[in-house]
Amino acid sequence: MRLTDIPQLQSATSDEKIELIDELWASIPPESVVTPDSHVAELNRRIASLGEEPKKALTPEEARARLRARSGL
Repeated sequence: MRLTDIPQLQSATSDEKIELIDELWASIPPESVVTPDSHVAELNRRIASLGEEPKKALTPEEARARLRARSGL
């Protein structure tokens, strides 16, 4: 399936598309996604880093706001 297969999505706003991406991602069973070992190692490194400095953690809303600010969305 491609974006051009769904005409309504072509005129959707960026926020609407991001919401759809979130919804689609949530619908994928976790066991069906293969996670590379390098990604698991990086995640473990970051979790360990947060254990040392918990104030570095962002809420999902803060993370999205930062990404939007960086990308200009």
